[in-house]
Amino acid sequence: MADILEKQLGVSEVLITPDWGKEENFEPLPLRDLTIGEKVPFDVYVKIKKGQTLPQFVKCCDRGEVFQEDWYRKLRRLRIPWIYVIRKDWGRVLKYLRQHLELALVDDTSSQLETGARACDTAHLWIFNFFTNEDARTREQVIMARQLLDILYDVITSDRQNILNLLELKRHRDLRLFTHCLNVSLLGMAFTNYLGWSPEKIRGFGLGALVHDIGLNRTPRAILEKKGKLTEEEMWEIKRHPTDGFRQVQTFIHLPWEALQMVRQHHENGDGTGYPEGLRLNAIHSWARILRILDSYEAMTDKRPWRPAMNPKDALWTMRSDWQRCKLFDPHYLKAFIKFLASR
Repeated sequence: MADILEKQLGVSEVLITPDWGKEENFEPLPLRDLTIGEKVPFDVYVKIKKGQTLPQFVKCCDRGEVFQEDWYRKLRRLRIPWIYVIRKDWGRVLKYLRQHLELALVDDTSSQLETGARACDTAHLWIFNFFTNEDARTREQVIMARQLLDILYDVITSDRQNILNLLELKRHRDLRLFTHCLNVSLLGMAFTNYLGWSPEKIRGFGLGALVHDIGLNRTPRAILEKKGKLTEEEMWEIKRHPTDGFRQVQTFIHLPWEALQMVRQHHENGDGTGYPEGLRLNAIHSWARILRILDSYEAMTDKRPWRPAMNPKDALWTMRSDWQRCKLFDPHYLKAFIKFLASR
C-alpha cells in the first residue's frame, strides 16, 4: 500500500512540521526510527497538503508490510524527518523501538553513540507516552524506562564526549517539554556518576528526572510558549505543576520514593522562596536539590520562545550569582556541578 510513495511528490506537498499532541488521531515518529527491509507492526502515514485543501494523512506502509529502502530514500530526498502513526498504535510503536534497540546492542556495526541516539529517541517517546496517557503508567513501562536508562548510563559513562553529543541531538520544538526531561535525566546520570553514586541510585535518579515535569502536561501550551511576561494567573498555572505532577504519580508504587520527591520539590529554593511549599534547604530532599540545579542549567542553556539560549559559562555564572545573592541552590552540589562541567 505504498502508492503514495510511488507517485511524484514535491516538497511543498508533504508537510514537515508536526503539531505534536494536537493532531486528531495521529502522532509523529522520527523517520530514522523505522528499520529498512523489515516488517512494520503498525500502519505508517505521511501528511500531505495539495493547493488550498486541508492536510490529509495518507497511508504509505500497511501494518505487517516491509518498509522499502527506496521509500526511505525518497522521504529523505524530500527532507521529511517525520512519519506518522495512529495514536492507538503507540504501544506497538514503543515495543517495536525497544526490540530494535535490543538488536542494536548486539550489532557490531552500530557504534555506541548510535545506540545511545536510538535509546534517546525511544526514551523521548516513552516520556511523551507516560505524560499523556494514564493507561501507560504501568509496571511494565517503568521496567522499559529502567532498561533504556541502563543503556544510556553505559553510553555516557564509557566516553565523556558521549553526553555532550547526546545532549546536542536535535528534536522538534513542539517536543520541548519531553526533550528537557530527557536532557536533565542524561545530565543527572552523568553528574551523579561523577559524585560516585552506585549504579542503582544513578538509575533511580535518572528515572525521577525523566518524569519530574509531568505536571506540565496539564499546563496550557499557550502559557508554556508565551513570549511576553506572564500574568499573575498564568504564573499560578506554572507554579502549580509540581503539586499537579505529584498528585498524578503519588500512588504509583513503581516509582521510587526519592523520585516522587523530585517531582514535588524540584522548584523549592534554599532560601525558602521556591514553590509549592516554600521549603528551606534542609527540608528539601537531596535528590530534589540536585535536580533544582540541573533543571535550571538545562533550561537556561536551551532556547525559549521569550529568550535565546545562554552559553554554559553565562548560565553557570548566573546560577553562582543567584546563590551568592539569595542562597538559591545547595552550595555543595552547585560547586560540584561546576567542577563536573569543567571536567567535560
